[in-house]
Amino acid sequence: MRSRERSLRRGGALLAVLWLTAALSAIVMTVALTTRTEVERAGTNLDSAQAYYLAAGSIERFMLQLRWPQTGGAPNPLVFQRGQSRMRWDYPSGVVDLEVGDEGGKISVMSAPAPLLARLFVLLGVPPDRAGAIAGGIVARREAAINSGNGSSFSARGASLQQLEDILTVPGMTPDIFYGWWERDPAGLLLERGGVLRHLTARPGTSLNVNYASPQVLLAAGVPDGLVADLVAKREIRPLDYSQLPASAAMLPSGETLTAGASQAFTVRATALLKRRPVRRTATALVRLGRQNEPPVGVVRWRQSGD
Repeated sequence: MRSRERSLRRGGALLAVLWLTAALSAIVMTVALTTRTEVERAGTNLDSAQAYYLAAGSIERFMLQLRWPQTGGAPNPLVFQRGQSRMRWDYPSGVVDLEVGDEGGKISVMSAPAPLLARLFVLLGVPPDRAGAIAGGIVARREAAINSGNGSSFSARGASLQQLEDILTVPGMTPDIFYGWWERDPAGLLLERGGVLRHLTARPGTSLNVNYASPQVLLAAGVPDGLVADLVAKREIRPLDYSQLPASAAMLPSGETLTAGASQAFTVRATALLKRRPVRRTATALVRLGRQNEPPVGVVRWRQSGD
């Protein structure tokens, strides 16, 4: 009888030890898994930060080259040249692709007539009736701000266009039209539509820099289809100059003029991809050459994104 009780006690103790061992093993595995997850998360955050600062540093490098442009000698492919729209910089830790856009290659919402804006919206895939309504709303908003003259230092809500995003409040304008959307063509291929953000600017002006104007902008301004294709093909090889512009470019039907001159403001999009890990980050900045009593080059707007 005593032997049996002793065996039961030993069995209970052994069972308790087994349960305790299992519990401790589960705790150890949980801690190990949590530690591993946190280490991987910290590594991902570190890589993400490295990729972002690689992109941001490339924009700073672009600004330095804009301030001190290369003069004389053969063009250096690593140094920005006026009229250039794409660059690639290879660093020990990653590769950065730069997309350079000129605000002078966009249609100004501050001065463009409604028919010009409507043609651009139609070319971007907006239905004609809606395109006309949005264009009319932008012009009405602009003229209301000019003609307000009420003597008050405070404008009515939505009465002026201080920045491009203000047109999001124009009746008919939607985030899809502003930022762009995708749809399939009859063959099943994805086509990008809308995205007026990339073709408009809040900076006043009636001249279009042919090295940076999109095909849709050129077509909307009245450049013939064949000439647009020719200009786009030529500028892919090297930036265009005045000698390559047609005589008809002096005044387009829309009232705009084509130019290949020096620019004052650029939109720079830098996308960095690390070499050791597939981490990509993007930084975008609108940079402007300074006027009198201003810094030589300044950042007007800065945006960042990550994949």
